Amino acid sequence: MKEKKSITDSSLWKGLLLLQRWILTITSILAVLIIVTSVVMRYVFKSDLFGIEEILIIVAFWLYFIGGVHGSYERSHIKADLLSIYIKNERAKLILSFVETFITCIVAIVLSFWGYKYFIWGIEMGAKSPGWKIPLVISQSPIFFGFVLMTFYFIYHLIIDFKKMKGEI
Repeated sequence: MKEKKSITDSSLWKGLLLLQRWILTITSILAVLIIVTSVVMRYVFKSDLFGIEEILIIVAFWLYFIGGVHGSYERSHIKADLLSIYIKNERAKLILSFVETFITCIVAIVLSFWGYKYFIWGIEMGAKSPGWKIPLVISQSPIFFGFVLMTFYFIYHLIIDFKKMKGEI
């Protein structure tokens, strides 16, 4: 009998993680370079880089939201998880984890919907930044894409929690 292949073994899953790591690496480096360049220009050369904040906002939004996505993948996001400290029964902990993940999925779905509406609104409005005239949707889009990917990972973890609760894992 053929063994079922896990979604985590798929090239799509691995490619998505690789893309996230590249975005995190590139945006981290860019953010540092932009800030260092801005500081050097301001305090050493007594000059200012016109509109550098517009670029930094784009970089920071992508860094922040893809970082949130990666935290969702790793399950290292911040949680208010006080009950699990006091619960000693392993079955009860599994049920609690499932309920927490379920609630997180619902919230993430709502935020994804709002992110979608904001993304579409940004496209329809066609607003541009004041200095460089960069479409604002470029800095708004990581909100939508970030929440969608977070929802994807939360649903994955919900399925895993359900299987653990049922004793399949």
